[in-house]
Amino acid sequence: MLKTYYYKLKEILKDPRSYHLFFIAIIRRTGVKKIEKNDKIFYEYQGELYPDYLNEGNAISYIKDKAVTCCRGNGLDVGAGQWPLPGAIPIQNDEWQNACNLDHFADESLDFIFSSHCLEHLYNWENVLTLWIRKIKKNGILFLYLPHQSMRLWNPGGPWVGGHHKWMPTQEAITPFLNGNQMKVVDFSQDKDLYWSFYIVAKKV
Repeated sequence: MLKTYYYKLKEILKDPRSYHLFFIAIIRRTGVKKIEKNDKIFYEYQGELYPDYLNEGNAISYIKDKAVTCCRGNGLDVGAGQWPLPGAIPIQNDEWQNACNLDHFADESLDFIFSSHCLEHLYNWENVLTLWIRKIKKNGILFLYLPHQSMRLWNPGGPWVGGHHKWMPTQEAITPFLNGNQMKVVDFSQDKDLYWSFYIVAKKV
């Protein structure tokens, strides 16, 4: 237990802007109840049931089939983690190369950028999207897969994410930004999918 709190303290000290979210999450964890229903495990929080698999990662498995049909050619999976998009160059959170630093790739050199559950970790998301757009060729694709705002366990300060999620992405915030910055949104999901997430696909014009 002491080891767990030690690592949490290290996370807080690395990101002092989010310290209050970590403490809010600790309080909110007391409101999460693990239950079994119809031989399946759920987490009950604020009157909603969330399936256990939402806590296991591998979000890409719920969008991969669609993503590989849109993301063709030479491209990146920014924030790939353990489950990179097939055919994409995985970009992890390394000091020399990450979501905010793509200096190894020339401007307008990529056919696509795919990113799953990464943008919500970044305060300066507008600057990051501007960078990604700059790296994409004309007619290239930006494919974003993001947590749906109805998934309260993933909200900033939520019991499962603490201060790791800096904001909650929405269609209303991202679509106008893309449409006003060299991109045209060509496809998006109307509601959450099985992974309580949504996607936005935009083409560079």
